[in-house]
Amino acid sequence: MRIYDGKYLSVTSVIELRKPFNDSSFKKWCESKGIDPELISATSSILGSKVSEYINDISRGLEWLTEPPVDDLESRLYSAVESFTKEWIPVKTEEVVYCDELSYAGRYDGIIEHRQSHKRYLADWKTYGAWKKSKYKRVSSKIKKARWQLSMYSYAMDWKSDLAVIVFKNDGTWELENLEYDSEMIDWVKDHQKEILETVSAKSI
Repeated sequence: MRIYDGKYLSVTSVIELRKPFNDSSFKKWCESKGIDPELISATSSILGSKVSEYINDISRGLEWLTEPPVDDLESRLYSAVESFTKEWIPVKTEEVVYCDELSYAGRYDGIIEHRQSHKRYLADWKTYGAWKKSKYKRVSSKIKKARWQLSMYSYAMDWKSDLAVIVFKNDGTWELENLEYDSEMIDWVKDHQKEILETVSAKSI
């Protein structure tokens, strides 16, 4: 669980309260495939961070700061980012937003604008399963969590435009999926303020 400024539960931690990650099932699946769960978790985190860093550098005109890819997989993900930014401008990236009303905070990935239509989205970047040799396969439960995440950012920002998850794939391509604002998630956060505040209090001690 992550706490911002000693009084705000992170958006991802709120989601974890509602839908805890099934660690035992994940480990059993890894065992059945003969892979190390800790290695997969670390690799997934690194790939996500690399993609976020590259987009963040591009948004600031500092691409030269991005470390070169270390292997073919990273090269393909970087190619996906480069293809994406030819069509979409990352207007803002990695900004922290606070919701005083509902005691949460979080750092959204980006606000993007289409280079021709100028349509804007509040977006989240993902590299779902990029470590696998197989092609990207949409998993509805993961998309649902991205929808919850973006809806919470949207509520905190009073964002009136659209939401999207951008998936950067291990074949060098990307996909934008439009997501609907989830008012039910906001209602859940409102109804569970006691649990959220108790979690903040426990972690702040």
